[in-house]
Amino acid sequence: MYVTDIEVIELPEPQERSAQMGSVVFTSYERQIQVMCSLQGDENNSPAKKRLSFVRDALRQLSRMPEFRGGRAKLEFAPQLLPEGIG
Repeated sequence: MYVTDIEVIELPEPQERSAQMGSVVFTSYERQIQVMCSLQGDENNSPAKKRLSFVRDALRQLSRMPEFRGGRAKLEFAPQLLPEGIG
């Protein structure tokens, strides 16, 4: 899967929860994959750190999907698409 776009969507944070919820959408020419993510704690205060953390969590989840874990599919990214700090 050649990823041409990554979109991070933060969901409104309920007051009673300490986790920040969001989703990451990986778009390729053939399809889109949306991954729901949850960030714990206050370590992700800046927007750039939150984006990086959401993308990392989504990539972690994708690596556990059978098609990627088993090697049938491979993730490739358009140049300079991944946030700095992932690679």
